[in-house]
Amino acid sequence: MVSHTPSAVDDATADITVSLLLNCSRNILAGHDNVRAGRWKYGVRMGTDIQNKVLGIVGAGGIGRTVAKRMAGFDMKKIQYYNRTRLSDKVEKQYGLVYVDFDTLLKTSDIISVHCPLNEETYHLLSYKEFAAMKDNVIIINTSRGKVVHEIALVNALERGKVLSAGLDVFEEEPKISPGLLSHPRCVLLPHMGTFTNESSYKMEKLVLDNMISAIEHQTLLTPVVEHRKFFK
Repeated sequence: MVSHTPSAVDDATADITVSLLLNCSRNILAGHDNVRAGRWKYGVRMGTDIQNKVLGIVGAGGIGRTVAKRMAGFDMKKIQYYNRTRLSDKVEKQYGLVYVDFDTLLKTSDIISVHCPLNEETYHLLSYKEFAAMKDNVIIINTSRGKVVHEIALVNALERGKVLSAGLDVFEEEPKISPGLLSHPRCVLLPHMGTFTNESSYKMEKLVLDNMISAIEHQTLLTPVVEHRKFFK
């Protein structure tokens, strides 16, 4: 049986997601680089406000819900989500989430943030067809798994202007990154540091040890992976 550390990573990963979202919308990294190079704002493209925009969250597990909680203070028009299983009315109300189907999320979101696990169904979940269905100037954020997003298709969408900017903490073949992403000025790229904090490392390590103790002493797991939960009912 296999366990994982879901709740331990929620806060830190949500924080890095919001950081990427703000960087992509306001060109913070480009402005920072310009100041260091002595260019002030020269050549930095105008940013876009996130107020009154629609945020689409793909995967409303612990991280997706925490992102919604963080973004609730930004006066967004709507925070909508798609999940393999719809959340209860109580949870939707708690996090200010509106459920939509996947196609609707693609077509109506100004910002799309990906938080689903990688499996056969989510491999290249965002590819050429999906990017074509999105609104023009959409912002893409991925802090889940690299292979959920087809990198070549994303580069194509960036070059065509369909995607305004992309913020990525994960990549298909990390640490190797597509040259098209590395060279693109409208990408903010991080070295998979969503959980790279002292506090998150401690929470993950403790949960691993708690699972080991539970397995040895009680023949059960505290946080089995989704595919193995049926064995612990």
